[in-house]
Amino acid sequence: MSLLDDPKRLGEHVADFRARHPKKPMRQEFGAIMLALAERRPDVFAVTADLMYATGLVEFGARFPDRLVNVGIAEQNMIGVAAGLGGAGKLPVVCGYAAFIALRAVEQVKVDCAYNETKVILAGLSSGLTYGVGGPTHQTYEDLATLRAMPNTIVIVPNDTVQAALAMDAAVEHPGNTPIYLRLGRGPEHVLTKPGDPFRIGRANRLCDGDDVCLVANGALTFEAYLAADILRGEGIAAEVLDMHTVKPIDREAILDAAGRVDAMVVAEEHSRSGGLGAAVLEVLEDGHDFPVARIGLEDEYPPIGPMPDLRHALGLSGEAIARRARLLLDRKRSRRGR
Repeated sequence: MSLLDDPKRLGEHVADFRARHPKKPMRQEFGAIMLALAERRPDVFAVTADLMYATGLVEFGARFPDRLVNVGIAEQNMIGVAAGLGGAGKLPVVCGYAAFIALRAVEQVKVDCAYNETKVILAGLSSGLTYGVGGPTHQTYEDLATLRAMPNTIVIVPNDTVQAALAMDAAVEHPGNTPIYLRLGRGPEHVLTKPGDPFRIGRANRLCDGDDVCLVANGALTFEAYLAADILRGEGIAAEVLDMHTVKPIDREAILDAAGRVDAMVVAEEHSRSGGLGAAVLEVLEDGHDFPVARIGLEDEYPPIGPMPDLRHALGLSGEAIARRARLLLDRKRSRRGR
């Protein structure tokens, strides 16, 4: 019996794989990222909407009280203040919940930052389902679709706390006058990235090679895709994993290269299937490729309220689900070849 068809053996395999990859919480690590950045760059300001504890900024405020701006629970004002700092030659980092930065303050992001060509780093924490107990007001599954449709924006989805630090460094050094959105998590997530790993805006990272199927993912689902590739290896299926951390500008070259080699592609994301990473990949492939593409994400309905791990499992956002979808696509493809 194959690994995917043996629930007991699969459960043990997955548990062992997860145990070998420790977790780190984004909220605490983000505070350390901001401290390190402020120590290097005297022009860095943190701007938040009464979320110093939720974004790990307490020590930042103690160390750099003149560079922490708390506007209170007024997210639209928060973006305006950050844009003003950017226009005055400072480097503002907006630190808040993804739901409020990308949705409540979307007009200010568009007009004050993107349209006016003002560099502001937008750190949206507690994205996706990571604040699942907060319900639809705090869950965020529309942000990528909203912000990548906006001209003059960059959209990045780091897969863990280490890559978040690398992404922040890349955003700080990016020369353009554009808002840069970093979609970040909340609680502990598995860590895949090492401090010296490469990170370039707009350039995907290949985590493992394979010519049967390509698994494309970002954020926390990158680890799930990596787990899926390990499961598929036991099925005799060679899976390539692309960490597509930048949704805009997306790495067209990496997608088209994979499309020229594999028999199927699965795109996994903790976002609505409408307008997110999967849609961006299909836009790259719109000229037509003779292989199936499956998109794993949230359907067009509001998810339940509950703890993040339970929601991911219930909604099929797991390594096991990705592996099963990949095997199904390959089986269908190969059965059509045999006709």
